[in-house]
Amino acid sequence: MKKRFLAALIVSFGMLVACDDSSSASSENDKELSSSSSEKSGDSENKSSSSNAKSSDSKDNSSSSKKEEKGEYKREFATSIASGETMFIGTMSLDHTDDIGSDYIEVGTRAGVVYYDNSLFIADLDVGTIARYSLDANNKIGSKTAELSLAGAWANHIYFVNEEKAYLGGMLDSLLIINPKTMKRTGAIDLSKYKNKDALVVSPGTGVIVDGRLYVGLLQNVSDYATGNTAQVAIIDIKKDSVIAVAEDDRVAAVGSLDDSQNQSFIVADGYIYCYSNASWGYAPGQVDGFLRIKVGESEFDKDYQWFVTKDVAIDGVTKKGNFKYLSPTTDANGTKVYSFLNVMVDLQQVWTDMNSYHNNTCKPVEIDLVKKTMKALPIDYTSSWASYGKYIDDDGTVIFAVSTEKDGNAYFRYDPKSEKAEKIADVKQIPMWLVPLK
Repeated sequence: MKKRFLAALIVSFGMLVACDDSSSASSENDKELSSSSSEKSGDSENKSSSSNAKSSDSKDNSSSSKKEEKGEYKREFATSIASGETMFIGTMSLDHTDDIGSDYIEVGTRAGVVYYDNSLFIADLDVGTIARYSLDANNKIGSKTAELSLAGAWANHIYFVNEEKAYLGGMLDSLLIINPKTMKRTGAIDLSKYKNKDALVVSPGTGVIVDGRLYVGLLQNVSDYATGNTAQVAIIDIKKDSVIAVAEDDRVAAVGSLDDSQNQSFIVADGYIYCYSNASWGYAPGQVDGFLRIKVGESEFDKDYQWFVTKDVAIDGVTKKGNFKYLSPTTDANGTKVYSFLNVMVDLQQVWTDMNSYHNNTCKPVEIDLVKKTMKALPIDYTSSWASYGKYIDDDGTVIFAVSTEKDGNAYFRYDPKSEKAEKIADVKQIPMWLVPLK
């Protein structure tokens, strides 16, 4: 989950404002993506049409079956999958996992995906573009409708105000203001005066909009992987496009992440915004990881709340107190509970050594109660850090996990908090990653 290839070029605020016209709408050359599943289903359709239906019900069922063979079923999620070190992004259904991989957008080694306004916003971080793709009535991915180019910048955090206004954050010295329909820049909020003297870039990363305010973490990158030693959250008035305050606290390192396109390192629960620091994934020895929180509407961290994951969390058979560990971005909150993957490399006596380390099974699915400060391991095997992003709380309260495990391979599991049991619900050929609901 930590694997990132940040561009060497740091894009400054002045450069971004100076080249506002570089964003480009899609050209006439943009075409509908072809469907390999549709081509395959043509043979099946021809064969099925040769048989005579015995009743109107069987005709209806046959027609429905043909539509599903042609890929005309409803997709419930956007997802990213990995084949080797290449990523693909598209939409999928858990009832049709054999079809995953068709109609997908190929991106580089790393990308972000966000759903909004019946569209997918795909950030190809290797080349520095964010493109908007349309979805049809079945949520099948369609054509590229607009694109924003930020060559050399890692930026995939989009905070939507409405259909024509959003903020864009990343490895920048500003928050860009964009029109999500056209993907054109309409302004910017300069954050350069908040940059630490030893930081390369201020880097607004994970964020969330609550009650007319954007709360966004300032990561203060000192290198590609290492962030600042102090938690900082800029609080933005979304009507005035101005900074109200910057909350600061030295109990944990920088909160948020640049890998978190779903902005799930900031969790709204129980009237608070819970902010998580992963302490630079361990690349900055001495940094403190864990949770702090800000009461909604206020501009300072709650002095009475702190929860240090490495220092305070012990789980029998999984991790000990004091051993460095970190969480992937969580789900949204269900009450005060969220779900995530806990990376326990140290407990398993493993370290980052090379590219293959990202496929080591070191991440345990966990349930977290943010108020009670408790964490428990779930009955699903360890997944790799490369596949530790996909998790989602369904409408019935059950939790879906996308995993790549040694025992069960690449698969989707459903966990029921009431019975505390988990079952595999689907296999998939590729390594599953993001699991983003299309609603």
